[in-house]
Amino acid sequence: MSSVPRVCSACGTPSAWDARFCQHCGRPLREDEAPPRYYGVLSPGPAFVLGAVLLVACVIALIAGGVVAAILLLGFAVVAFVFFYGAARRNPGDPVARRVFASVHHVRGWTTFVHASTSAWARAVRDVVRLRREARSLRREREPALRSLGDAAYREDEPLVAALRERIREIDDELARREEARAEALAAARRHVDEEREAAQSTQRLTVDDIESGGDAEK
Repeated sequence: MSSVPRVCSACGTPSAWDARFCQHCGRPLREDEAPPRYYGVLSPGPAFVLGAVLLVACVIALIAGGVVAAILLLGFAVVAFVFFYGAARRNPGDPVARRVFASVHHVRGWTTFVHASTSAWARAVRDVVRLRREARSLRREREPALRSLGDAAYREDEPLVAALRERIREIDDELARREEARAEALAAARRHVDEEREAAQSTQRLTVDDIESGGDAEK
């Protein structure tokens, strides 16, 4: 048996008899093998269905006012899901187990995305509020400086005019810097959200046939 190579069903490349993946395309070589069956133990599919049914029954009992029945059904549902997890670990190639774990991973990724996006926008809002408050204070200082500048120019007080002009120029520079900081804070939040959205996107599993036909489909 050790001298008989395993042939990939996707690309036809021969591999070692004990290889788990094709060395050419990376496809699992044992996808066509029957999953192990454990007598006396529920497979992942029935265990998950049983847990889901018990959970729905728990919700119905809780709505109907049967608190004790709801607690019992919830306990049974937890036990069924524990059996499902154990069966899925023993047989990770089961279709139901793969779909459930893929869905859990997908939901976890989007939950992380929502949390990270909320944190990013919360920080951006705090920065924007702070910068607007500082800009409002600078504008309140700028208005009387402008009035004083007009009065000093009318009285031809050149030293005071120069000092007021310099102060107004400094205030304008501070306002411009705060406006740039506000725009940068919003842009950084958008970039962070886009990065988290890309990370949360589920990866698509493609076979060799899908890859070969992808170019024709795009055309």
